[in-house]
Amino acid sequence: MIRSSKHILKYQTNSKTGDLEKLFDDYKLCLEYYIGLILEEKLPLNKWVSSKLLPNLIISHSNWKSAVYINASHIVRSCLKKHRDLRFKRYKKVYQYFLKYNRLKSFTNKRFSDLKLNQFPKSLKIDLNFISINLDGNLFDLSNNSKEFDEFIKIRTPYFYKNKKRSTTIKVPFRYHKHSLKFKNWDRKNTIRLSKVNKKFYATLFYEKEDSSKKIIGKSVGADCGYKKLLVFSDGQVIGQSLEDQYLKICKKKQGSKNFKQSLVERDKLINQELNKLDLTNINQLVIEDLKNVKYKNKFSKIMNNKIQRWTYPKVINKLERLCEENGILLTKVNPSYTSQICSGCGTLDKSSRQGELYKCNSCNLEIDADLNASINILHRGVFDPSTLEKFNQILN
Repeated sequence: MIRSSKHILKYQTNSKTGDLEKLFDDYKLCLEYYIGLILEEKLPLNKWVSSKLLPNLIISHSNWKSAVYINASHIVRSCLKKHRDLRFKRYKKVYQYFLKYNRLKSFTNKRFSDLKLNQFPKSLKIDLNFISINLDGNLFDLSNNSKEFDEFIKIRTPYFYKNKKRSTTIKVPFRYHKHSLKFKNWDRKNTIRLSKVNKKFYATLFYEKEDSSKKIIGKSVGADCGYKKLLVFSDGQVIGQSLEDQYLKICKKKQGSKNFKQSLVERDKLINQELNKLDLTNINQLVIEDLKNVKYKNKFSKIMNNKIQRWTYPKVINKLERLCEENGILLTKVNPSYTSQICSGCGTLDKSSRQGELYKCNSCNLEIDADLNASINILHRGVFDPSTLEKFNQILN
């Protein structure tokens, strides 16, 4: 498994900050130049190209030219993939239309791969407002020979000393933080990423560790991810009951304002704090809902939609995936359909049994917290049980 830690670079002198500014400006110019050459098919689109085949523009250092090209090819391939996926979706709609009305057989008789489409379309848009610089071990060193700072990054720049073949260096200090100290026993990868956000510089370090072996001893637990309560577990754990107040706080802010962005940061920190409180000691399997596209084409009111769009379930699920991976817990995703409307006691599906925060079954008179009821149903779907499998299949079908 691979993890990362991001460190702000603010302890260097003004002259070194100016050097970093120049480095990012020149790197961006070369990146735009290489991307243009690739789109004009003057450079091949590969994962790597020898620096001898790359032209000089401000940057002539061979290792730096290779780093710029690798970034440029990655950006182009990523944008091309998005464009191809969008183009294929449009193709399917047009294809079905002509097939339905039996028109343009010369088009419908061809496969998508048979169409002679331009590899680099004119409509391809590439945004370079936010760029990062990926450095391998040839372009930097890390040292901790300082009492004031935790470590230094010694960056070998693409600029050379006058009348010499040796490149200049920038020595930038940084400090550890609570998150990075979690990985002190992990293997650090020989690569870093430099980034610039709102005129501030950051360095991202990467750590690697072998996947933890899956637990054999423990219990299986289901978890319901909700709007009012972040997570409710089938064993009774409840976390994140204050998140709804944070969502409402965000809704009151003007979108795009400084206070709005600050509220989003506070929400993300609160989610992490709540999830770090989880007790996973005696758990060997966690069953959650597969909530992908759960907001897509929903029928909520405009006010409710405004609230729900601040509910960031992907962040919660991604964090759970990381926690399970680190703790050797098997994570299972199940179909979320009707989990809040089915009685966890008798298995009856009745929408009217859900009464706000309470679930009261009209068949067996079971009274239980609605979210707890849903988490138990989620657990039943993730753990094989012959007595309930047939019942749930009948409900879903």
